Amino acid sequence: QELSVVTLRDKFGRHTHTHLTSPRPQSRRAAHPSSGSEPSEMGACSSSQNPGNQQPISDLIPAHRLEALYKFKLLLLGPGESGKSTVLKQLKSIYNVKPSNSEIEECKKALHQNTLECMKILCDQAEIYQYAIEEDDLKETADWLKDDDLQYEDDLITPEQAKSIIALFKSDPIQKTYARRDEFWILDATEYYVENSPRFAEKDFHPDEKDMVYCRIRTTGKNLETKLKVKFPGYMKQEDEPEMITYEVVDVGGQRNERKKWIRMFQDVKAIIFLVNLAGYNQVLYEDPDCNRMAEALNVFSQVTGWRDETKKAGNSKRNQIKGVDIFKNTPIYLLLNKKDLFESMIKKTSLSKTFPEYKGLDQTDVAISFIKQKFKEKCPPGREIQIFDITGISRFDVKTAFKEIERDIISRYQPQIKEQIKKIIAEQRKLNGESSGGCILS
Repeated sequence: QELSVVTLRDKFGRHTHTHLTSPRPQSRRAAHPSSGSEPSEMGACSSSQNPGNQQPISDLIPAHRLEALYKFKLLLLGPGESGKSTVLKQLKSIYNVKPSNSEIEECKKALHQNTLECMKILCDQAEIYQYAIEEDDLKETADWLKDDDLQYEDDLITPEQAKSIIALFKSDPIQKTYARRDEFWILDATEYYVENSPRFAEKDFHPDEKDMVYCRIRTTGKNLETKLKVKFPGYMKQEDEPEMITYEVVDVGGQRNERKKWIRMFQDVKAIIFLVNLAGYNQVLYEDPDCNRMAEALNVFSQVTGWRDETKKAGNSKRNQIKGVDIFKNTPIYLLLNKKDLFESMIKKTSLSKTFPEYKGLDQTDVAISFIKQKFKEKCPPGREIQIFDITGISRFDVKTAFKEIERDIISRYQPQIKEQIKKIIAEQRKLNGESSGGCILS
């Protein structure tokens, strides 16, 4: 009996049968009548009767299979300018994923182009509003910025050009235009780009962590995938669970023309983190200046949750519908109401009732956000529960705090399923081993 156990262990390279060395009552079983062989002792084939001497799961399951069970694919969804890329960059920083040299170079170039793009938009809008730029030096700068090809050139801003940009931004016509920015599309971090343009223009400029977060690189034609190796929370870790968990975070483009590509990333998604720009209640879309950002966010969110407007006829147009989202019926969704800092400033000047006439509350941050939360809850099918967080994406603390809560919920949801999968894998492995050694099946 001992020899047969050793042979089995050598063949498969596993210590599956270590417990067989423990003294146990043995039973004898008659050989099959047609075999002509002597009866063999088979009483040691059951591992379930010896729970006190079980092996570590790491000895029973290949490391790559165990690691795969604790890998969670998280999809960052939301309309354009909601802050998905910003949150992803924060998570990379929090979990020590260092930017590559190419990412740093891309950020340097993007900061220059972000500055030029915002200033060009302001100059174009000033002309539309007939805010004349009179001074010769400022007019020369504005003409240079309005060059249609400027923002696509590889040349970086020079120190002299940075000074001219700041002077133009501070001018009365441009400030009047900027005060009306809710009427046209422009990047939220315009002031940051302009104020820091002299630093961007320095010969030895190297983006810091804040620059990396603020730089805007539109996610067009590509998906940004990042693997985060995170230490398993000690208060949730059970015996035999790995020390690390892997989160595969995928950021997809949010503009309308990019959403048709979302379906390519829907396979094996464990959770959705949906981002909304809170300040979007008073802003318009990049791709459609006649559409409010918050209204667009509510529409996209309702498609992801599977909500249906029963008041509309089935024959209505399906324009801007997202394909494939029906598979998320049982996938947890976490809603991040982002850019709270911008919202707090905006709500003091522009009432939420501008976009939602039914809003009768005070123009205070907490009251207004509670109303917006309810609006999104109404876009969930009956019985669908979601967790909502209001954050400032550029705040490392906010992102880290929200993600810890999301992580806690994801682990608690999937731990029981993973345990069942582990049992099945071990049972399959033991069955395979038993069949290969002449029919000894391990339970």
